[in-house]
Amino acid sequence: MKKRAVLPDMRAVSAFIEIIRSGSLTFTAEQLDIPKSTLSRRITQLEERIGQKLLRRESNRLIPTQAGQLFADYCQQFIELAQQSQLALDALQMEVSGELNFTFHNAFSCCWLSDKVETLMAEHPKLHLKMRTGFSLPQAAEGESVILWLGKVSDNGLRHECLGQLTQGIYASPHYLQQAAEIIHPRQLIEHKWIDTLDQATQEVTLTHPDEKPFKLPVRPSRMSADQFMMQADAVARGRGLGFYPDWLAELKLNNEPHTLQRCLPEWNGPSLPIWLMYPYGHLSRRTRVFIEHLKAELPAAWNN
Repeated sequence: MKKRAVLPDMRAVSAFIEIIRSGSLTFTAEQLDIPKSTLSRRITQLEERIGQKLLRRESNRLIPTQAGQLFADYCQQFIELAQQSQLALDALQMEVSGELNFTFHNAFSCCWLSDKVETLMAEHPKLHLKMRTGFSLPQAAEGESVILWLGKVSDNGLRHECLGQLTQGIYASPHYLQQAAEIIHPRQLIEHKWIDTLDQATQEVTLTHPDEKPFKLPVRPSRMSADQFMMQADAVARGRGLGFYPDWLAELKLNNEPHTLQRCLPEWNGPSLPIWLMYPYGHLSRRTRVFIEHLKAELPAAWNN
């Protein structure tokens, strides 16, 4: 007689995914606010139900076995489907209301996010959003909070989900490039004035090319450093110097202000910037789940690289 498949415990599946992300049983137990012994027992029971070993230890980290990685891929789909079904069921009997804190990197102060927020508020008139911009990564705040961030991040007490990457190029104003000597190789860049964001100004940068060896651009003498990409782009567009700038943001600016920026050395790319969505561990309220799913829906194609 064929053995009937039994769905695994959803708590064990979620815990398994979190362990793969963190690589630590202790850290995951702390984040899920459960005893380490309970978490270990759930994973053991999951492995017994699956009939295969799912995790192994390597260099003080827990990593998935071949079976574990295969199972994790399906688990992620399972979790997403469960979340979608819960949203659909909740929509039958609950409205989205109450207050939600939303902090976002100043790079997202653009029409894309404005349109996202506008459509969400139109659909849920009883939702109250408290929105803040920033340049320094905030810590987990009191109450319900969601963070949309760009670039390097550290542990701030929230779950981190990567939504994509923004490529970066070197930009200048067309007028600046007309006045300067032709730039044909990255080694010439150090001779130019630079407009950086604050976190770029003191960093060596590695440039990559599809057919050339990477080039390490040393720390540049910045003429001006800004704490906002918008201010940096305006200074570059006025001909103050060169600057690393996300290609997606440059495209948005050029749509509104044609001929203000031009990419230098178009085959050379600066380091990509990861896009992070952060939110609390554990159970999320309906308004937080709806907000997160709304942000993640129909992301810009330029993030998908």
